[in-house]
Amino acid sequence: MKTAFVEFVPILETRNAGDRVFLKSLLDAEGISYYIQGEFVAPYLLNALPMRLMVKKDQAEKVREILQETLLTYT
Repeated sequence: MKTAFVEFVPILETRNAGDRVFLKSLLDAEGISYYIQGEFVAPYLLNALPMRLMVKKDQAEKVREILQETLLTYT
């Protein structure tokens, strides 16, 4: 069985845990494949490191469209 390579691209960075939770609910509702890099480390470092939203490359444009209408504190 051959495994397929899936490329993820960064969409945004945030240090706000509230944004993280909100993003997860939006993307889950849309069926978007994602992960949040630093999700489990940043809170223990007093949010000194940003959390980075990573999505599948072929879904990146759809995520950008979704995020255009949201008010977040991301960078």
